[in-house]
Amino acid sequence: MKSLSSLMITSAVIAVSTTASAALVAGDIAIVGYQASGLVTDSIAFASLVNLDAGTVVYFTDNGFTTGSGFRGVLSTDNDGNENLMKFTVGSGGLAAGTVISSRSTAYASNWTFSGQISSTGGTAAYSQLSLSSTGEQITALISDNVQPLLSGYTSIYNFDNTGAYEAATTSGTGQLAPGLVQGTSAILLPSPTSANFANFNFAAFSGAADRATWLARIGTASNWTTSAATTDTADGSFSVGPVPAPGAVALLGLAGLISRRRR
Repeated sequence: MKSLSSLMITSAVIAVSTTASAALVAGDIAIVGYQASGLVTDSIAFASLVNLDAGTVVYFTDNGFTTGSGFRGVLSTDNDGNENLMKFTVGSGGLAAGTVISSRSTAYASNWTFSGQISSTGGTAAYSQLSLSSTGEQITALISDNVQPLLSGYTSIYNFDNTGAYEAATTSGTGQLAPGLVQGTSAILLPSPTSANFANFNFAAFSGAADRATWLARIGTASNWTTSAATTDTADGSFSVGPVPAPGAVALLGLAGLISRRRR
């Protein structure tokens, strides 16, 4: 029979290794790259901070958000609003925490949806690549349980803004944070440069594994980004996300250690 301490350690390891479900929360992914250089297609890159289940769908829009009004121009008859909407569907193998994927990725090309009608019940608006501005944009990542994803039933996951401020969405270059998002932890606000063609989080500045909260704090710090007029496309990549035991698992590990010491 296993000792009490070994059973507790086994239970704690199970708790630590549990993966995230498809119901994501703010900060489970982050936007880490932006390209609006006027290449054939503009692009963004996102990073997973948790393991994503197969079939998880994440939407990305460059429509600005206004508190009390929602995403700019979105109606039951206009599902993409004044700008664009695209989506990413996690494949059958799931997606590991620490994966970076560009919307221009060849490895994940089949996971992206850039065409086809958004909803058969709400007008004729179609998915499309985001058309980004070199003078500043807002991009929101979200999940939604509505066939009209931007209309209602959505949970915002992350926001990228390179205009230096948040404001009501009255133009294609303005927007506020959607509910549930917080600058620095589930949103990055970059200064408004002369040319905002390219923005990229500097993963290379950090080595070794770090937990989700640490990575989000790093990504949410403007000084950790490179911004320029570069024409380099966003790219796929990877980084190391270390697990953080749940509070119950931490307590179990501590108790198991205490029992182990007493048995000696």
